Amino acid sequence: MTMEGETQFQLRPDKLIEAVIYLSERSADDPNFSVIKLVNLLYYADCAAYLKHGAPITGATYLHFPHGPYPEHWYKVRRQMQAAGDVEVLYEDSYDGHHRYRLLPNRAVKPEVLTDEDCAILDEQRERFAPFNTAGLSEHSHYQFSWLATEDGEPIPYVTAGVTDPPFSANEIKKLRQEMQEERRAVNDNAQQTASVPRSGDGAV
Repeated sequence: MTMEGETQFQLRPDKLIEAVIYLSERSADDPNFSVIKLVNLLYYADCAAYLKHGAPITGATYLHFPHGPYPEHWYKVRRQMQAAGDVEVLYEDSYDGHHRYRLLPNRAVKPEVLTDEDCAILDEQRERFAPFNTAGLSEHSHYQFSWLATEDGEPIPYVTAGVTDPPFSANEIKKLRQEMQEERRAVNDNAQQTASVPRSGDGAV
């Protein structure tokens, strides 16, 4: 099973922030809404955009976390939003007895940042997972091939977004993990080689 396609994109912090505010604002009446549900919705929206247009909305890299995919540097972005006064953090006990927190937006979405298509995809995923609580959405992510093919803390390649026909054999999962590890090594090797090439004016002979 060979996975082909672009797997890394340039993060658009402005789009990530506006997508967070957009989803949080429109989920104000969702009793199941939490930050865990929020970041899962972001992931599925970015995957849907990738499958439809070849690129995610936010460009974020998502990592394999215990509760599902999380955007890389999520806590840094969240603190940035708090410091700017964009959001407040509300800690609460959910009706099912779990502790959780959600983000309360303090401003409206900047319409010049998200396109109509971006908003439509975000709404599609919000409606798709409206009945899910935090635990249910986390469990759902654990059955996706993208989750099964990665390990804790590893980036989840966008090329796995379209693989949606479980169950998968142990050999299939092992083979895909090996392919992704080889791809990451190749990317790292290329980056190191690029960094080691002397630039004009850097003392090159």
